[in-house]
Amino acid sequence: MNKQFEKIGLKIEKHRVLTFSGLNCPIGCKYCFVENMNPRNRREVFYLSNQQFELLRQLPDEVNLIMLRCDTEFFQSRDESLRILAKLPELKKDISVVTKMFLPRTFVGKLKSVGDTLKRNGNFLTLSLSIPCFDSATIWEPKAPSPEKRIETLQMAHEEGLSTLVAIRPLLPTATNKELDKIVDYTKIFCFGYYSGPLYLKDPNHELLMGVKDLHIEKIQPHWMPEGSIFYKIEKPDQMSQLEGIVKKHEKPIFEGAAEAIDHIRKSIK
Repeated sequence: MNKQFEKIGLKIEKHRVLTFSGLNCPIGCKYCFVENMNPRNRREVFYLSNQQFELLRQLPDEVNLIMLRCDTEFFQSRDESLRILAKLPELKKDISVVTKMFLPRTFVGKLKSVGDTLKRNGNFLTLSLSIPCFDSATIWEPKAPSPEKRIETLQMAHEEGLSTLVAIRPLLPTATNKELDKIVDYTKIFCFGYYSGPLYLKDPNHELLMGVKDLHIEKIQPHWMPEGSIFYKIEKPDQMSQLEGIVKKHEKPIFEGAAEAIDHIRKSIK
């Protein structure tokens, strides 16, 4: 069954399903892995195909979370993203979206309407803002909206009553503790908590990592990517524990990934 789903860009992992679109991302962050994913997964390009939607109707009951467009920017087309979101409540699953975009308040209000529909079905919408760097954002994310604009979106979503998270992911080996503390300090009142994860690159000799010493590098198949996606996992020793300490200092929770964070949100809502 899982192979049937994965063949068209749906990856089932435990209690969640990740959707892959094949769409290019317009932001072009220096750490992006999408162009190097298994080419078989990029033969067809779609936002969410009818075939994908029909298979999402057939998800096992234990799969209670749909994570949308894990290989690109979901809100690169606001109209199309809303069209997809408006169809999903009938599936009676929780929905997770992550973005780097600045979203105006009128659009955030429309997301709130989708969230309200989900709530009536006993589900909820989680919006994560991706902010892995702050002072170095112009280097790693030159085309992305500034961290300040993303925080503005986060604040509006929080004020609208959406469940919000901050993704400090990938955890960049070049990010200093001061920079990570700044991210948490500026966002802590607008989110439920944080999640993070390693940097994945096809080539570990990245120009922006030159001069960074004592990195732990492991060649793996990331468990959440489609089969055949082989990458180097790159970590700075003790950096994750340091981030955990920073987040806890600000009295917020930090999770291994979005699924764990959303599970805690689900329990807190109930």
